[in-house]
Amino acid sequence: MTPNKSLPPSPDLLYGQLYFDIQLAHVFSDTKTFVDSIPDISPSEIVALYEQEKILPNFNLVAFVKKHFHLPSFPASTYTSDPTISPKDHINKLWDFLCRPADTLTEGSSRIPLPFPYIVPGGRFREIFYWDSYFTMLGLILVPERMHIVRGMIDNFAYMIDQFGFILNGNRTYYLSRSQPPFFAEMIQLLADADHTENIKQRIYLN
Repeated sequence: MTPNKSLPPSPDLLYGQLYFDIQLAHVFSDTKTFVDSIPDISPSEIVALYEQEKILPNFNLVAFVKKHFHLPSFPASTYTSDPTISPKDHINKLWDFLCRPADTLTEGSSRIPLPFPYIVPGGRFREIFYWDSYFTMLGLILVPERMHIVRGMIDNFAYMIDQFGFILNGNRTYYLSRSQPPFFAEMIQLLADADHTENIKQRIYLN
């Protein structure tokens, strides 16, 4: 399949000078916070408002950002470990906590929608990561009822290849220019060795 040539814009292109002003002013201690935020109106409207308001006396950049953007949440921060359960049960509970459903397209979001559920690293990393996912799969593949997640994650990476010509570092627009060490073939082999119900390699490469 021919890669998609109309790539979604990254936050620096979407917001222009506003993006640079926010990051250079250190509005957030973590530079990933703003680029993962979701606008409450269209990006073009926000940029227009910024150009109008930034020249006003007493303009407050922090207040402007908090007014017009929904800041990312940290779902995993609410997780509480249970010291009475075994390490195996602890890990199994974490899979459920770190699993994200298939994405929906949100205007202005840097998240690139993926068609199948996937596991995120957690914390500030709220998206799938390429080579991290291989090591996640090494654990998931040992639990038969979670093999569908492995299959879906591989399908997500195949989707990236179809759409962009390569597997992104993660499913964010600001990762459209970079990848990570190549583990796709290893992922396919891992699933093929564990699931003998279908020709995994043929399904991945020919569909």
